[in-house]
Parts: sequence; structure tokens; C-alpha cells
Amino acid sequence: MHFSLTLLITYSIGAFTCFLLHAFFAFPVVLAASIPAFVASFIPSNEKLAHHPHATLYAGCFTDMCSIELIESLWALSLICLIGTLLYVSSIRLFSGFGGRLGGIAFTSVAIFVLTRQVLM
Repeated sequence: MHFSLTLLITYSIGAFTCFLLHAFFAFPVVLAASIPAFVASFIPSNEKLAHHPHATLYAGCFTDMCSIELIESLWALSLICLIGTLLYVSSIRLFSGFGGRLGGIAFTSVAIFVLTRQVLM
């Protein structure tokens, strides 16, 4: 499977799982983000993909820790996942070794989506 597609899938798994736990099952947002990240930490890494699928899943969980009012639908969440994956892939070599990268990607992807939605509407 293509590297970027794998990362999009894992980013989406993190975001959608967190969203479903928080929005439909009323889990507190921190717990809803922690559960998929905790479960994913037990999945062994692929030598070719290294730590990237785990990192994008964690970033997806961070992404969905924003207010539920910002994400109106699953389509909106899908677009945020796409933006977040593109930011992750484009910043792989830029921020190597810097802390806060995953949270920064999550925040930036939601901010880009919200600002773009405001401009277009």
C-alpha cells in the first residue's frame, strides 16, 4: 500500500475513533483520545513504515480533541484528516526531533479547515 495512503488511513482511524467515542458514547474527550492511542501502541511497527502509522494515529486523536461544534459532520472530519495527513507527510523532514509536532499538525489542520469554511461560506 502506498505510504501516504497508509498514513491517511491511520490518521482517520485515530480521528474517527475519538470522534465516535466522544460524540456518540459521551466519553470525556481526553479518554476518547487515549483509548485508540493506547490500543494502537500494542500494534507492532512495520520496518518499512517505521513509527509513522502510530504517529499519524496519535495526531488523528489529537485532531479530534477540538470542540465538537467545529466538526459538523463526518465529511468535515474526513477533510480535516486529509489536511492533517498532507501536513504530516510534508513536515516529516522539517520537524524531525522537535516536540509538539503532532499537536501542531492537529491544531493546524483544524484551523485550516475552519478558516477555509468561514471564507467559503
